Formats: sequence, structure tokens, C-alpha cells
Amino acid sequence: MPIQYNVGHLVAAEGDTVSPDGKYLIALNKLAIDRFQQVGPLHPQNHQLIDITAGQPMSVIYDMPLPLGEPHYAVMIKADKLKPIKRFKQKWFKNRVKPGREKIIREGNKVTVNSTLIRSHYSPEIVEVNLGDEITWNVTNLERAQDETHGFSIYLYNVNGSLEPGETNTFKFTADQAGVFPFYCSEFCSALHLEMMGYLLVKP
Repeated sequence: MPIQYNVGHLVAAEGDTVSPDGKYLIALNKLAIDRFQQVGPLHPQNHQLIDITAGQPMSVIYDMPLPLGEPHYAVMIKADKLKPIKRFKQKWFKNRVKPGREKIIREGNKVTVNSTLIRSHYSPEIVEVNLGDEITWNVTNLERAQDETHGFSIYLYNVNGSLEPGETNTFKFTADQAGVFPFYCSEFCSALHLEMMGYLLVKP
């Protein structure tokens, strides 16, 4: 059947398995030119879902614009095969920080910061270290809400991370610049997103 634009690749439903579904095909097209509104230098790529049921004329049943480059490999599987988690289990992270257990531990010039975040604040909000300290910063997202992602960023120290609900990330860096450095949420999270910040004080 004709499609609107150049085909990059084709994807058959469960085509990589020993028992393909055989009902649907996706044409991963490139150069969607005039099908969708231009939102930048590139036009969205146009993927088309095609019904290839035996005994019926093939037909396009869905057009899907994607703001990506040339489409390549993809896989289509039945949704009931997915068993997604809603939030990370804290037991999966050895450096997780429980609520109320936030603290700063100093051993010589090595400082471990155990902190948590939840809409819309960090705990602790102020962290003091000395110039030259080696910092290990464990951050745990305490959110129970589904899909409530937060960020942790210290711009001038080139620290930036994204944490899904229940996730713990560890950031390591050396405090080699004296001054006051804000750390803040780099993922839009709520109406109080811009309030979600704290300060790293590096004393000379």
C-alpha cells in the first residue's frame, strides 16, 4: 500500500519472536515534510501504524509524529507483556537514605552527605564543607506518587542527576572552589518547583 513518505525501516508486531503476531506493521518513515507542523529546523518524522490483517485490504490506522532523527530499529510487543514498576524499591540501593536519617559524616577530608528530597525541599538544605574535601553525596527521592521525578544539580560543580520515585543516586566530586553554591531540582516537579533548593557552603 502507498504511504506518505520515504520508508526508513519496517517493524512487524512481535516480528523478532518465534511466533510473530502478524496483525500490525509500523512504517518508520523519514522526511515527513508537510504532514505535521514544523517546530524547529526539522519536521517531525512520521510513523504509521498499518493493519495487515489477512484477508482485508491494508489500511493506515494511526499517524504518529516523532521529533527525532532518521528512524531506525524498533520493536513492537503486546502491552500485557510489560510488567512496569511504579516506583523503585529502596532495597535495591545500598546507599539509600531513609526519612529522618539524613546526616553529614566527616572522616578527615572525606565527607559523606546522606540526603533526601521530596516536593518541594531537600534535607538537609544547607551543607557545609571545607575547600579540598572529597564529597560523596547520596540522594534519595522519597516520593510515593507515581511519575514524580526530581533532579539534583550543582551547576558550577558539573553535578546533575535525575531521580525517579524511590531511586537513590550517588554523586562524587571534590570541593575545589570556595563559595556558596546552590543545589536545586532540575526537573519540573510541582507548583513550588522553583522553591526546591538548598546551599552548599565551601569554606576556604
